[in-house]
Amino acid sequence: MLTSRVVGSSSESKIGLFVFNQADEYHRRLAEEACDAAGQHGVAVEVHDAGDTAAKQAQDLVRFAAENPGKRLCALVVPFADAIAEGIAIQDDASYRLARRLLQKGVGWIMLNHGRAELVTALRAEFPSLPLALVAIDNHEFGRIQARFLRGLVKPGAKVLCVRGNPFDTGCQERSAGLKEGLRGAGIDLEEVDGRWEAPIAESEVRRWIASPLRHQTPLHAVVAQDDVMALAARRALDRAAQELGRADLKGIPVIGGDGLPGMGRRWVDEGALTATVSVTLPGRTAVELLWRHWKDSAPLPAVTRLAPTPYPATR
Repeated sequence: MLTSRVVGSSSESKIGLFVFNQADEYHRRLAEEACDAAGQHGVAVEVHDAGDTAAKQAQDLVRFAAENPGKRLCALVVPFADAIAEGIAIQDDASYRLARRLLQKGVGWIMLNHGRAELVTALRAEFPSLPLALVAIDNHEFGRIQARFLRGLVKPGAKVLCVRGNPFDTGCQERSAGLKEGLRGAGIDLEEVDGRWEAPIAESEVRRWIASPLRHQTPLHAVVAQDDVMALAARRALDRAAQELGRADLKGIPVIGGDGLPGMGRRWVDEGALTATVSVTLPGRTAVELLWRHWKDSAPLPAVTRLAPTPYPATR
């Protein structure tokens, strides 16, 4: 697979789209929707695949700015781990410094999927004439929807295992916060492991948690994962542990996922592998439409746009 490609018409404007890995359906669909929206307006899109490497994404961003002189440019970036460590000033953050480097070259910067509103606010104050925004999933509501599913599935006193993504990115942190907020007062005992958004890690961590001498006889009533890939990995870990540990109770445990893409999460729910998922609107198309109106008509570009997720199957 090519790490970068250009689609759409050549024009005075160009969008650079920077994703993690297009082998992943989530990022592939995000790129397809963004390219489709840009194509409708005759704007060229240069798609860069970081291959799950933060350093390559940074290099691609700098190269995009340098190799497109004379064009009106904007980078649409799905950031890697983007949470600022406690005690670190925003001006010392790597994401802030990288964004500022491009903005100084006249390149707009729109974060997709997740990111920090305070970074956008700080940079917009310094670069008011450039497009600067965050177009993200409402990850707090994502977590709250998962909490509503759990409240309908388990009773007070239940033990629930949450498989988080990367605790150093805001998407993971916000989904965790929404889940805990939604479970407040429900009497549900929530424990967490880190799946790092990767199926092998998630499966290993769930299996290790179940087999721990401190927990292998502990009843488990549900698993909730911050995306569908980790949820399916958790399902495999539960089924394997049921056989190896002789715990038939693990086979019937409900597993809740998230992202709800048609070919993944929603299909896995329909097939019975997952109990429920949270469907999201991918931010690529929305970001391109907002940017195009800003470029074409000088329409105000909202600093933050949050896209509402929905439960699947729908709850009453």
